[in-house]
Amino acid sequence: MEFFLIMSEYQNKAVELMQLRSGEDSILDINDRRNDFLRRAIELFYAMEGDAAEISAVAQKVYSTGHQLRVDRAVGDVMYKLAGVAHLYDIDMMQAAYNKLEEAHRQIASIRLTRKI
Repeated sequence: MEFFLIMSEYQNKAVELMQLRSGEDSILDINDRRNDFLRRAIELFYAMEGDAAEISAVAQKVYSTGHQLRVDRAVGDVMYKLAGVAHLYDIDMMQAAYNKLEEAHRQIASIRLTRKI
């Protein structure tokens, strides 16, 4: 049960920071969410030294199945596979996630400070 509390807490903080950075309209725009996620997934693939030529092949395989997963199921699949990647690279995925929140928080604080000056 503790894991669920941590994830809920993280999700709430992340969404709050995204709203501050991008605005409510962007956070609720499915195209923005979809494109931002795809970009980050490809960045992770690249960081893992994946070959760009593989991206099209994987996309074709996904789209050729003819059935669309529910979003909740797909999110679970992503989290499951992300845990495997974190394990492979000896990374605490929750610590990495909280590090990202801290970075976003610092960026927002810096923007606010710049606007006051």
